[in-house]
Amino acid sequence: MAAEQGDVDAAPVKVTAEQLGIVQGSDYSGQLEFDVGNLSAYDPSPINQAEYAPLHRDAKCLEVATAMTQELVAQLFSLPSEAVQGGRLAQLPQPSTLLPREKPIPKPKPLTKWQKFAQEKGIRKRKRSKLVYDDEAKEWRRRHGYKRANDDSEVPVIEAKAGDKPGEDPFSLLKQEKKERLRKQNKQQLANVKHAMKTGGAEAVPATLRLAATLPDKGRAKPTKRRELRDEIKTASWLSGVSTASMGKFDKRLAGEKEGERKLPGKRRKFLPVTDAAAERALLSKTADRLLREKSDDVLDINKAIGKFEAEARQARHVAKRSGGSDDEDGGGGGGGGGGRRGGGRGRGRGGGRGGGRGGGRGGGGRGGGGKGAAGGKGMKAMGGVRKGGNRGGKGGKAKR
Repeated sequence: MAAEQGDVDAAPVKVTAEQLGIVQGSDYSGQLEFDVGNLSAYDPSPINQAEYAPLHRDAKCLEVATAMTQELVAQLFSLPSEAVQGGRLAQLPQPSTLLPREKPIPKPKPLTKWQKFAQEKGIRKRKRSKLVYDDEAKEWRRRHGYKRANDDSEVPVIEAKAGDKPGEDPFSLLKQEKKERLRKQNKQQLANVKHAMKTGGAEAVPATLRLAATLPDKGRAKPTKRRELRDEIKTASWLSGVSTASMGKFDKRLAGEKEGERKLPGKRRKFLPVTDAAAERALLSKTADRLLREKSDDVLDINKAIGKFEAEARQARHVAKRSGGSDDEDGGGGGGGGGGRRGGGRGRGRGGGRGGGRGGGRGGGGRGGGGKGAAGGKGMKAMGGVRKGGNRGGKGGKAKR
């Protein structure tokens, strides 16, 4: 009994997918085109409208979407992957579908003088740590900002140098050197702003720096014109008016200021609502319609092509019928006569010949004429000519005796 119990315990336990609650989806029967880079799959074949009837449309869409998603996931698992913490990581290929862009590509910002110099010399910016060890405080402090390491303003004692002038305050010299560094830095920043406006236009510079870039330099040799000063004062007044929290919308208007004068140039960007997808759907539909209009020559409408082909065929039949009718009138000979008891018909002339015939007997026979023929007549034209002549001859046969 113990051995049998051990054999029973050692037997492997088989668990089916149904017991685990895993439902195997059916394979997709249609033809799929995959764009794994965009995580999408397409079925270019036309749909069967009977399968997507309103009664069971939702169930059919859910079934097709499940099968297509399963095929897409199978494509993802077939990609080469590497083991990482928490699972495996697969590298997606490049997308094959070019998605349209709704907004234009932003223009690259122009490089500053230092960036150009660093690019030419191959200088790369090294990432430094935010903390620096302060030798005086014997602790780690921030490199910049409040309570930074090696702060010049917090130096209690400055060692005297051999070149120091008597009576000169070294602490005042430190403050003056700092002001000179800030002035030089602001001057370089202003030069970079002017260079950016020349190369990339006014949009390449923030609105807060546009005024500083347009103001004249201090100590310029040539005096500034009065008109330039007036424009600069207007610009400064406008910038100060839109520098509030409401961008000047709820501020009191100045004397002589027109309504809408503080309005910012350009279009204000509007964001789509996040709760309703109707606006986004309309925007995407509008973009798709615009692309289809631009590429309408490359798109083939089967119904339109069939209609055009049928119209050309009808026009060709109409032209052939008109040309055949004229040949009937001119080339119907030899079919006259048949009026009285003794009717005769004799055809002579060019091509179709002349058709004539008088009815014999007491009454005057009807005349069935053909006229001149152009070149005989072949096929339908010749048959039409005979039919025309015969009909007219038949009318002649109904004359009085």
